[in-house]
Amino acid sequence: AGSTPVLADIDPDTALLSMVSAERCLTPQTRAVVLVHLYGQVRSMPDWVDWCAQHGIALVEDCAQAHLASQNGTVAGAFGAAGAYSFYPTKNLGAIGDGGMLVTRDEVLAKRAATLRNYGQSVRYHHPELGLNSRLDEIQAAILSARLQWLAEFTQRRRDIAAAYRVGTVHSDVRLLAAPEAESAHVYHLFVVCCEARDALQAHLQAHGVQTLIHYPIPVHQQPPCLEMRRDPQGLGHSEYHAARCLSLPCHPQMSDADTAAVIAAVNAFELP
Repeated sequence: AGSTPVLADIDPDTALLSMVSAERCLTPQTRAVVLVHLYGQVRSMPDWVDWCAQHGIALVEDCAQAHLASQNGTVAGAFGAAGAYSFYPTKNLGAIGDGGMLVTRDEVLAKRAATLRNYGQSVRYHHPELGLNSRLDEIQAAILSARLQWLAEFTQRRRDIAAAYRVGTVHSDVRLLAAPEAESAHVYHLFVVCCEARDALQAHLQAHGVQTLIHYPIPVHQQPPCLEMRRDPQGLGHSEYHAARCLSLPCHPQMSDADTAAVIAAVNAFELP
C-alpha cells in the first residue's frame, strides 16, 4: 500500500499492543493503527476507538485468532474501519487451505476490497485498477459454512478449558496472562503462559505427554528482512521479554476434562532446574 510500518511494543500483562508505546510511535504521517487481537482476545476496545478518533487515524483490526470474540456486544472486526479474519486450517474457524475474510461497515471500502481481491475487476472484463487474486474458492467456502455451525460450541469448550487452567494452575513460576475483561472477550485460540525457565518447562511437559508450542519465538524486528524497520524509540523490550518466555498449552475443543486435568497436573509438577 506504500505505507511505512512502525512497530510498537506490547503490554506485558496481556501481550496486546500497548497504547503508551503506540503513542510514542505517532507522527503527523500516521494514518492507521493495526490492532492485533492476539491469542483470541479483545480488550479496551472503547479506549482504542476513542484514541484513534482523537488522533484522526483509522483503526484496523487483525482478527485472525479472534473468531466470535466480542466486547459490550460488538464483535471483533466491527470496532474500527475494517477487520481481517484468517481461515487458515489451524484457526478457530479453519478451512482445509488458505482463506480469509474482510469485514467493514464502510460500503465504499467494501466495494473497493471486492474489486482489489478480483484482479482489480469492477465488472466483468473491466479492470480500473491493479488488483490481485485473493478470492476464496467454493470448496473452502462450503467447508467453512459447515464448520461455522460448530463454532459457538467449540468456542465455549475452549473457554471452559481456559477457566480450568486459570483455577488449577498454581505453580508460582508459571505466570498466566491477565484474565479477559469479560468471558465473551476471549476465544482462546491459544492459552499462553510465561516462565523464566520456558525451555525446561516445555521439556518437562513433553516428558509427561503434553505437547506445547511457542507463539512466537522471534519478534518481527529480529527477523532478517525487518532489522531496519522503524519502531518505538524506547525499543520493544516487552515484546522481546515475552517472546523468550511464552509457551502455549494445549487448548482445543477436542480435549476432555481428563486431558485438561493432566495438563494442569503436569504444569504444577514442574521443578525449576
